[in-house]
Parts: sequence; C-alpha cells; structure tokens
Amino acid sequence: MMVDSLPVLASIISTFSRAGLNVVDRRQFQKEKACPLVIGYWNNLLPVFLMLPIILFTPAFDNCLKDLLTVDLVFMSILIQCVAYSFSFAFKRLRVTDVAVLSKAADVTVPIALAFLGFYSISYISFLFLSTILVLFIFSTGFDVFRKTYKSAVVLVLMLTTQGVCAYFFGLNTTHDREFWSLLSAAFSVLFWRFIFSGVFLIYGRGLSWVYFFPKEFLSHGGFYFRGSLTLVTQVTFVLAITAKNLMIVWPILNATGFLGALFAYLFLGEKLRPKDFLTL
Repeated sequence: MMVDSLPVLASIISTFSRAGLNVVDRRQFQKEKACPLVIGYWNNLLPVFLMLPIILFTPAFDNCLKDLLTVDLVFMSILIQCVAYSFSFAFKRLRVTDVAVLSKAADVTVPIALAFLGFYSISYISFLFLSTILVLFIFSTGFDVFRKTYKSAVVLVLMLTTQGVCAYFFGLNTTHDREFWSLLSAAFSVLFWRFIFSGVFLIYGRGLSWVYFFPKEFLSHGGFYFRGSLTLVTQVTFVLAITAKNLMIVWPILNATGFLGALFAYLFLGEKLRPKDFLTL
C-alpha cells in the first residue's frame, strides 16, 4: 500500500508546490521594472545547485552525462526557458487565475498543430474546445484587460504550442516511460541547460555584471531561496508522480494546480477570486 500511495502523495506535493511557484512568479513580475532576463537567471541558479547532490550521489548519475549531451534535451531546454519568459510577461498584467485558464489552450492547440502537419488526427470538436477556452479566458480577465494583454497571451499560447509540438517530434512526450532515476537525470539536464542559456541571454541583454551581483532591486533574498526550494520540490515530486503505474489517479491531481494557484493568489497576494472564476477554472 505504501508503494502505491507514494506517487499519489508526490503528485499532491507537486501540485501544491507548483501552485506556490505560480504565486511567487506573479509576485516577482508584478513589479513594473522587473526584468525577466535577470529574474529568469537567478531563478534557475539555486535549483541547479540544490539538485546537484541528488544527482551526484544517486543512480541518476549513471545517465547524467549522456542526458547533458543529448541534443534534443539541449534544444528543449532553450525552448522551455523561452516559455518561462513568455509566462513572465503574462504574469506582469494577468492574474494567476487568468494565466491558468490561458495555458490550458495549449492542450488543444498542440494536437491541432500536429493535425495540420499531418502527424495527428483530431475531431472538429477540438476547435470548439479551443474556442471555449478562449471565451472563458476573456470572460475571466474582462474585455478591457484582454485588450491590453492579448499580445502577451498570444505569445504564451504560441510558445506553449511550439514546446508541445517539438516534444512530440523528439519523443519527449513519452519520457514518463523511463524509470525514476533516469527521468530525474533528464530533468536535471534540462534545469542545467536552462541555467546556462538564461545566463547567456542575461549577458547579451543586460551585461556581465548581472551574473555576479544579486539583483536586490528585483528579488528579495527570501524570495530567491523560497522559489529555489519550491522548484526543487516540484521537480523531484513531479518526476516521482509521473513514474506511477496508475496515471489515471495522478494526472487529475496534478491538473488541480490552476485551482490551487488561484486560491493561493487570493490568500497571499490579495487577488480577486470571483464566483465566475470557479466556473472558468
């Protein structure tokens, strides 16, 4: 019983920690002058160092070098980091609730894109699902806010769609078939390359000094350590959850992140949580 319940417990912890990450990110990027390049780099720094001992002193180390040099994972790391930047622009003006609703559009746009490319078959009802999500998003934000934020919303959906399509071609949509330590190694490799590329983007965009000096004007020390710890917990528990044999139980729990994120944003950020938000979520 303990073996069966462990992935379920991990999925619950992962859901709570990912919801917490959304709230922390929203708080970071609410600041008008917050620079996504700076925050992205420092947000990637601590999780790599926290996860490194787990990789070095566990069976995950056996796969680490191979994963670090895998071209597919390197490319996907760049793409995932770009998705993170698109989330940062969305969080500048949109509530956690709005971003949660909008991000679900990729669950429909990815199959639609693959269908247009001839690699997937879908029903026309998928377009109805997509229209429903977009209507719910406008309903959630309000039309005035939507007019001001639709560009960042479009960019986010496009980036999420691109990430999903590329994951399909690279076979990364089946990585949950790998065993736990192998999958943890792949997850660390993605974190490592995200850190490297975010550093390159930062140096190119803001200069070398931002890599060495902690940006007190953008981040608090408490927020830095808290987010880094949350990222580590989220990464490890998510990997443990998706290696479960019965994903039918795990995935609904993981998909509760949007609802919990909205609730946490209400409790800790004072964001409005209206009755209609429960409908959209």
